[in-house]
Order: sequence, then structure tokens, then C-alpha cells
Amino acid sequence: MATEKKNNSKRNTRNSRGGRRGGQRRNPNAAQNTSTEKRLVTPPKYRKGSMRITPLGGLGEIGRNMNVIEYNGHLLLIDCGVLFPEEEQPGVDLILPDFNYIKDRLDKVEALVLTHGHEDHIGGVPYLLKLRPDIPLIGSKLTLGFVDAKCKEHHINPTKVQVEGRDKLKVGPFNLEFVTVTHSIPDALAVFVQTPAGSLIDTGDIKLDQLPLDHKITDLVEFGKLGERGVDLLMMDSTNAEVPGFVKPETSIGPALDRVFAEASRKIIVASFSSHVHRVQQVVDAAHKYGRKVVFVGRSMVRNMGIASDLGYLHIPEDTVIDMKQADDVQDDKLVFMCTGSQGEPMAALGRIADGNHPYIKINEFDTVILASSLIPGNEHGVYKVINKLVQLGARVVNRDNAAVHVSGHCNEGELLYMYNIVKPKCAMPIHGENRHLVANGLLAVKTGVDPQNVVLAEDGDVVDLYHGQAAIVGSVPCNYVYVDGDSVGELTDEELEKRRILGTEGFVSSFVVVDTETSEVVSGPKIYLNAVAEDESEFEQVHSQIVENLEDAMIRGTKNTHQLQQIMRRTLGSWVSRKLHRRPMIVPVVADIAQDVEN
Repeated sequence: MATEKKNNSKRNTRNSRGGRRGGQRRNPNAAQNTSTEKRLVTPPKYRKGSMRITPLGGLGEIGRNMNVIEYNGHLLLIDCGVLFPEEEQPGVDLILPDFNYIKDRLDKVEALVLTHGHEDHIGGVPYLLKLRPDIPLIGSKLTLGFVDAKCKEHHINPTKVQVEGRDKLKVGPFNLEFVTVTHSIPDALAVFVQTPAGSLIDTGDIKLDQLPLDHKITDLVEFGKLGERGVDLLMMDSTNAEVPGFVKPETSIGPALDRVFAEASRKIIVASFSSHVHRVQQVVDAAHKYGRKVVFVGRSMVRNMGIASDLGYLHIPEDTVIDMKQADDVQDDKLVFMCTGSQGEPMAALGRIADGNHPYIKINEFDTVILASSLIPGNEHGVYKVINKLVQLGARVVNRDNAAVHVSGHCNEGELLYMYNIVKPKCAMPIHGENRHLVANGLLAVKTGVDPQNVVLAEDGDVVDLYHGQAAIVGSVPCNYVYVDGDSVGELTDEELEKRRILGTEGFVSSFVVVDTETSEVVSGPKIYLNAVAEDESEFEQVHSQIVENLEDAMIRGTKNTHQLQQIMRRTLGSWVSRKLHRRPMIVPVVADIAQDVEN
């Protein structure tokens, strides 16, 4: 398989601590002297008559999916999602794609195609539209409904173009055709992009469920027709490329949910993604059958299910859904709470319930909790932590380990093989997955007859040129993580995140001294103060004399600058703490110079 030569150079990347969901996060800003170090290779000037593809997210990670398609100066964007932070990114709300690659060419963007309504594909849209509000958004009815509500929260009124499967549309030089695909959310679409330079298919998230709840199966007939016409590049969802066989149909979940509802003696709490309309429909149906009322919990769940119901994608029997205030008047064994938090997120509804912090919902003995979502790799610790808390409170927890209460929304190996054999692409570029998923997907492409040299294993920021039916990586552009922290977008740096991590795990040590740089003496101190450090301040008396000695030596040698003296105190104290206490707290040194005070 070809990652292409890149002039035998390696791109400058850094694996973040912990790795996103089992994969590797890349930070193009940071360099390391390791064998895996890569440096950016500037791509050549755009070659007229070629189609250039640049992924700004979703390759090597599960999230922030975004692809930029370029033809003769015109740009087409496909998806604009977010990545959710890990424990190693304290205080971060969301992680966006890096828009810098297109920021100076936003006037050349013809449209943004949205394949479906999951956050990792639409969550970044409002932030992009703040840079240019009139970019047309192309997508299905439900997808645009979710995006519209999200944009309104940011006081943006987007330009929307609604499409459905087998629709055709021309935007600038791009001829677009849309193909219905099945996923874990209704109204998902793949997009076929045709230009004079060639053609590609971006599948978005896809599976070949033959019994979907909405009866809209993946349109293999249309994929076959496109394959007969000729597809130069297939960009295929890789999430389950390592999983053998075929994904079970959504309808297989119904009997499992029915059994759990039949056995439940008290209230039921179901956790799922706030956009998983199909799963919510199954829960609503089961609740109606057993005479229970459903309460949607959490702002995103209430909003999304309201939109899905209004647009006809969620069918709610009369008097089945009530609001939280009405729940007080309903018997405990007649309630179902539908909430978020299936991935162990501490601030989501289920996490707060498990911690006993939810204002309305408390766990009682014999309550039933159902985690009706896939377990995203890397979230295992958080999920099982929540499960243990719920069990300790007396709840019966039902999840994928003990019941078939969820099926994936992504193609397994068998389905991917079908797709490659139906489309028969000249080239393949696996997307949407961690590194191991991308490699596994590429190997499947080779098995079906794609030339190994035509399988492009790209990373976020790689620039891929499609020219005369051949796809190759020609260089790379910066593709940083853009952190959303409250109202701040892109202002939080990796260095500041590192400080937050240290504060959260290692504690805080401040040290204060008064010096006289005229006499080269430490006049007072050091005074050392601790916060979130287990040891007593008295233990730090051992390092006092060393700090004084190093500061006075430096002043005798001519160091009079208080900032330089602070750095000497930081190094002295940091080295002692590391050696004696085997930790590295955040150290804040303060040096006051009375000689300067006298002069002033």
C-alpha cells in the first residue's frame, strides 16, 4: 500500500498522552527527537487539471471529520465535525478541525456537504460559518434540521440546500450525486463528486443493514451504477474494518430491549447518543408496550428528539413522552428516563446520576440502567467507572457485555468487501478511523483487486492529488488541534494544557524569596506554599539552603534579572521535588528584589 514517498521525509507529529480512543493523536506543532519524528513536506503548487483532497480530521482518530476537495481553485468541503476531549485535555469543551488551510480561501468554497447529523460530522459547522456565514450547507432533511438548531444557538441563520438519495446537484465545477446509506441515524448520505479531473465517493458513515427501522437500506444499486461509470477514488468508512463478518440489523435489538423491560421492577434509565433516533424509537416503543412514560433528559436529547419528531423521523405514541416536572406524579415503576452519557462522560446525565449529583434522578435499589450505545475505543475506563458506581448504588446495569442492546452503525469486514467489489474503484483512501482501522481497510481494498500502489494511507493534513486516475500523497499541511474552551476558540495552547494536566495530577508549589541584588544576598525566604500536594511544607525545609545557595551564587556571577533568578529557583525546586518525592507539580517561583524597589 502506498503512503507515497513524500521525498522519503517524515512529517512532524507527536502522539498525545494516552492516544485518542486507542489510536494516536497527532500534534503537528510539537517536535520530538524520536525515530517516529516527521516533518511537514510542503505540497507542490496545485497542478491544473487535478483534483486535490486534503483531510483536516478523521484520519487517525474517531472524530472531527472534514475533507477538502479542490479543483482549479474551487473548494468543496465534506463534513465539519468535532472531536471530544479526553482526561488529558482538562477544561476543553470541543476540538475543531484546523481551518487555517482554507481560511484565506473561504470565498472559493462552493458548498459544505454534510453526510449525516452526528456531532463528529456536523459539530464544527457553526465555528466555520462564523468565518463565512453564507457557505451553502447541503444535506438531508434531518441533518439540516440538527445543524439549523445548532447554528441558531450561535445566532447564525445558515443557507441550506436539502437533498436526498439519487438527487444530483452542480456546485461550481463539482457535479454531486447523493446515495442513501444506512447508519445509526436516519437520513445518512454518501456523496459522489465528479470533476473533469476525475471522480470520488465519500461514503460518510455507512453499514449495509438489510432490515433498518426506517426501511431505507443502503442503495447498492446506485453504488453499482456509479461503479459501472467508473470511480477513481473510494473514500470508505474504516471504523469496523478489523471486525469480521457483518453487522447485525437494528431490528435485532428489539427483542433484547423487550426482555429487559419485561424484567424491570422499578424505573429504567437508558443512555444513548442524543442523535440516535433509531435507538430512541425502540425505547419509546418498548415503553409504550409496557405502559411506561418516557422522559427525555438533557438539552441535546430534548432538542434532537423534538426535531426528529417534528420532521417525522421519530414516532411517539400519544401521551407516552412527558417532561421532567410531570415525572414526579408518575409511579417509579412506570418511568423510563432517556439520557446521554453512554460513553462515561462525567458531566453527561448518566455520569451525574451515578455520582448522585443529578437534581431530579436518583438511583434506588433494583432500578435498571441500559447503556444502549457502542463503546468507543479509549472510553472503557470511564464507562466501567460509571457502571461500578451504578451497581454500588443497587442498580442492575445492562450493556453490551451481558445483552444485545446495541449494534454498530459501521460496516464490518464483510460489508466493506461487498462495497469494494460493487464500486470497483481504481484507488482507495480509507477514512474515518484510527491508524489500525485505516490499515485494515486498505488491506481489504487490496484483497478485492485494488492495486496496492493505489491504496493511499493518509493522515490528517496530508495532501492527496488525483491525476489521470492515480492518487498520491504529495505533501502535508499543518493540521493542529483547535481547542474550544468556553468562549475561547483556538487560544488555548498545548503548553497551557500541559500546565492544567500537571495542576490536576501533580499539585501546585509556590516559592517566594526576597533578594538584594546589590549585595547578592537572599534577604528573606524562601517561603514555600503547597496546594494539592500530599507532603507537609516542613519537608521542603531540606531544599531551602540549596535554593539560597544557588540564588546567591547566580547573583555573585552577575545575574541581576529577577526573571532569570526565578528560573533558577524553579529548576532547583523542581529537581529536588522530582528526586525526593518522585512527582512534578506545577512550580510558581516569585523573586522580589529590594534593590530595584529602592531605585524605583
